[in-house]
Amino acid sequence: MPENPIIDWKKDSQSFDTVADLYHHYRPGYPQELIDCIIELTGLPPAGKILEIGSGTGKATLLFAQRGYSILCVEPGENLAAVAARNLGTFPGVQFEISRFEDWQENPDGFDLVLSAQAFHWVPKEVGYVKAARALKPHGHLALFWNMYPGFKGQIAADLDRVYQEIAPGLGSPFNATDEVVQQFVHEIDESGCFGPVTVRQFPWSMRYSTKQYRGLLNTYSDHLRLPKQTRERLFSSIGDVIEKHGGSVVRPYIAVLYIAEKVS
Repeated sequence: MPENPIIDWKKDSQSFDTVADLYHHYRPGYPQELIDCIIELTGLPPAGKILEIGSGTGKATLLFAQRGYSILCVEPGENLAAVAARNLGTFPGVQFEISRFEDWQENPDGFDLVLSAQAFHWVPKEVGYVKAARALKPHGHLALFWNMYPGFKGQIAADLDRVYQEIAPGLGSPFNATDEVVQQFVHEIDESGCFGPVTVRQFPWSMRYSTKQYRGLLNTYSDHLRLPKQTRERLFSSIGDVIEKHGGSVVRPYIAVLYIAEKVS
């Protein structure tokens, strides 16, 4: 189950910085096809300048850096940025600024592409879209994407649901890949008035986790981290038992959902 954002989004988003190494090791990356689609639909030139909002440990950053792009990463978490800088040290075109995007002093009309992977929902929408548009050159593009979760199928889904209902029934799943969730960000971009029509693309994929790896993944979700330690340990132990019962590993399905929109001149 994915993390469940709460009202105190500032405090909640900071939780990722306390588990930076776990985040890098266990959070999923993104399909290469998604990156290809961004470059194609935006017409991003080889010398294009990218601004990344909430770069985390650089999982998405790396996919663009490997293609030679210049990237400025605005990341509020010092530990997350340190992991990213270490992993991207061989790419001189990647730079980091430690700041919340809403506090960052943008360079107007400075970027061909503003992107955010798995992070833009932490930026207050009344600030984020306007500020992203200001940072873009005329005819520049916004690209937002998330790994959403279509849910397990079959008996393992029933077994995991039973564990959550018994131990942590309050955990929600706002990033389930339902039409309503997918459309939420389309509406936000439209309502900002800063961008033209939104193009949406979806990329189904999956990732296999051992019991240890899946527990590591859960340790990067903010709603799971908020649980009392005893409850969290009991939950993780029970989830581990379910995975062992089903063969010692689990294939978790994802749908990487991409939103692209051009800045309104």
